This record gives sequence, structure tokens and C-alpha cells, in this order.
Amino acid sequence: MKVADRLMSGLSFFERLSALDKPDETNDTEQIWMIVRTFLGIIRVMIFVSIIVIAEMLEEIFIGNLSLAVWSLIVGIPLFVLLSSLIILGNKRFIDKPAKSDNTTVLRPILKRV
Repeated sequence: MKVADRLMSGLSFFERLSALDKPDETNDTEQIWMIVRTFLGIIRVMIFVSIIVIAEMLEEIFIGNLSLAVWSLIVGIPLFVLLSSLIILGNKRFIDKPAKSDNTTVLRPILKRV
């Protein structure tokens, strides 16, 4: 009975705490990419917010016969798309996907029904 409860409930708090002491399985390139990806995501959010702020606040200023609101869209949207595509391509290149295992009920039968 204790074994079945153990399998159903998962790890205890102390087991999870001790798992933090073990080194993770990521390599250096994955860790570096995670840091770079964080900064790219922050910059992407800042670009999005600045597009909205510039488009709403600076409609009266004109550069080259176009208002600054239009220029913010002309420059901001391609930058946003570029950063988004860089994040997607970097994820495909630097993050290793583990092999997908088939954990079905045939391989892991239900021991206790609730």
C-alpha cells in the first residue's frame, strides 16, 4: 500500500530539495543561449511597448513626410519579427530535445484507482 501511494504522489519536498544539489544535464551552449534568449525576449517586449508609446504620443512630429507614428511601425514591426525569428532559430539550434519516450499505461500500469 505504501509503495502504491509513493508512486501516485510523486516526490516529497525533501527529495525535490535534494535534487537541486545535483548538477543539471544542460551543457554550456544551452546555458549561454538561455541567457541570450532572455535578453532578446526583454528587448522584444521593449520594442513592442515603444512602438505603442511612440505611435500614440508622437503623432504630430513628421520626418520625411511621414509621422513618427508611421516610422515606429515601419522600423518596429520588422525588428520585432527579426528578434522573434532569431529566438525560434536559436532554440532549434542550441537546445537539445530529449528523445520522446512512450510512457503508456501498458508500460506503466495503474496501480491504484482513485
